Order: sequence, then structure tokens, then C-alpha cells
Amino acid sequence: MLSCRELTEQADAFLDKEMPFGKRMQVRLHVMMCGGCNRFVNQMRLTRRLITAEERRKTVHDTANIDSILAAFEEEK
Repeated sequence: MLSCRELTEQADAFLDKEMPFGKRMQVRLHVMMCGGCNRFVNQMRLTRRLITAEERRKTVHDTANIDSILAAFEEEK
């Protein structure tokens, strides 16, 4: 059985699906049985989603800024 320390050290690989099936099942079993690790993995998932959403938002905002700068530059010509 995986220890909590081992799980936290391998959580990124688990969430990225970068571990073999057997190891992944060990992690899933541990998470089902351990409330603390369950919360830890769920918090990591949520944090990753928030970071991804923020990166997408920034990209859209940056693209809009670039478009407006280019439009202003074209008007000056």
C-alpha cells in the first residue's frame, strides 16, 4: 500500500496519467481510503484547472491587446 508521502510525491504523475496502470490503481485505492490524500489530489486538480483557465484568459486578453495595437498602428499609416 502506498504511503501518504509517496502519494504526494507521485501526485503530478498520477494527474498527468504518466504512470503504469498498476501504480495508478494503487494511487486510486489510496485516495479512496484516505480522506487527507483525497482532498490533496482534488485540490491539485482544482489548482491546475484554475491555472489553465487563467492562462487561457490571459492569452485571449493579450491577443485582443495586440489586435488593438496593430489597428492603431495601421490607422497612423
